[in-house]
Amino acid sequence: MPSNSLNKGSSPDELAGKPTSPKRLNTPETSAGLPAERLNINVNNLTQPEDYLNIREYLEPMFEGLLYLSEPEFDAAIVGIADRTGMQTVVVYDTSKVIDILCERDGMDREQATEYYEFNILGAYVGERTPMHITLIDDLIL
Repeated sequence: MPSNSLNKGSSPDELAGKPTSPKRLNTPETSAGLPAERLNINVNNLTQPEDYLNIREYLEPMFEGLLYLSEPEFDAAIVGIADRTGMQTVVVYDTSKVIDILCERDGMDREQATEYYEFNILGAYVGERTPMHITLIDDLIL
């Protein structure tokens, strides 16, 4: 078996017979160095209409040119951003939250809101920066 850093005795120190300290996989050796205001933001609790613009103002300097759903009330359904190899970063919306917003905002039942979402929102392609929509596992397991 080819040796790599996961196999015992494969590091240069181990091969030389020197003692080594145990290492944990997937842990950075130094902190990410994120500013405190970035670590303390909780965008999932945006409740006031004026708060909706804050997520856009927050993301735009980091990810220039993002596209959003046109109605700012859907900003409460933003769960993050997504990167794919060879493609630009896009905004990611929680499908269930978007449907909940449609139900509340427009007085639709869940079936009507889902149909509206699938045709008018999910079906709208606006270029390579078109937002993505995610269905969380918790929403799939009923």
